[in-house]
Amino acid sequence: MAMNYYPPCPQPELTYGLPGHTDPNLITILLQDEVPGLQVLRNGKWIGVNPIPNTFIVNIGDQMQVISNDKYKSVLHRALVNSEKERISIPTFYCPSPEAVIEPAKGLIDEDHPAVYRSFTYAEFYEKFWDRGLATECCLDKFKAA
Repeated sequence: MAMNYYPPCPQPELTYGLPGHTDPNLITILLQDEVPGLQVLRNGKWIGVNPIPNTFIVNIGDQMQVISNDKYKSVLHRALVNSEKERISIPTFYCPSPEAVIEPAKGLIDEDHPAVYRSFTYAEFYEKFWDRGLATECCLDKFKAA
């Protein structure tokens, strides 16, 4: 679990709260306050996710994309700051253990649907995720099957 605090910024176009990224884990459950700021990339455009009181947002992370063999896609998202109000969000990350082997589910692999990703441990993935920082959007390409 984390807590994100985004102070107001008089020129919000000059900064990001968080740049575009996918989450490295399996699933993220997000509680956000009433101040807009979360955006998802859809069809090449950033779309605002307006807060709905007393609800959670569920993001599919990179590990779910691997396990589903690309049937479910990790959500590329970012957080913007507001010019007048502070914003708070509380994400809860559901992650495999470091030694867990991550790979496409066997039931989703056959002649017509080969594995998109190779097997790897979550520790290996997590290290590569943070080695690149948030400089790139997603690091799943490093784990594609040959």
